[in-house]
Amino acid sequence: MKKILLTFILSCWALGTLGLVSQFYGWHLMSFSSNTSLASKQAGAWSITHVLSESCKCSEQVMENLIQRGPASDVHEEVILLGKPPIQLQSLIGKGFTVRQMDPNELKEDISKLGVPFLLITTPKGETVYAGGYSEKPVKDGGPIRDLEILASLQGKGVVKNFPIFGCAVSRKLQKLVDPFSMKYSNQVTHEL
Repeated sequence: MKKILLTFILSCWALGTLGLVSQFYGWHLMSFSSNTSLASKQAGAWSITHVLSESCKCSEQVMENLIQRGPASDVHEEVILLGKPPIQLQSLIGKGFTVRQMDPNELKEDISKLGVPFLLITTPKGETVYAGGYSEKPVKDGGPIRDLEILASLQGKGVVKNFPIFGCAVSRKLQKLVDPFSMKYSNQVTHEL
């Protein structure tokens, strides 16, 4: 009887641990979609649009990187902040970035699969030629922020592979799907769509 009880307890523990590890690992593999209608377009110049959120750790790292390097001199660079203004807002403005705040619930497109941070790049003709992530892995896990590298590739060769968008879900509906136990999104500001 003791052997059966011990086997049952160990099996429950193993399944529970496997479930939690799968949940944590799944957050790092999930890729979200972008919204190309947010792309900034400056006639006659290349444009970079950074779409970020105040409640996303990857977005925070992108903001810190932008503050550290300042806007690129040969392009129009804009930062779109979804949700409440982050503490880095004044630093971004002080560095010379164009900053636009938006409520995700007011976006015309469906945000049910939208995730941040993501990058949009448009040509001088206003064509969006890049809509994706910053690198091949999440920024908060040490992924490099390759925005200027992606831009240089597009300006030189004209093509580049879009990186997946790793980060945080914007809508509450998607957050519940990705994180049913509210372990990752418990303290985040959410949007109802």
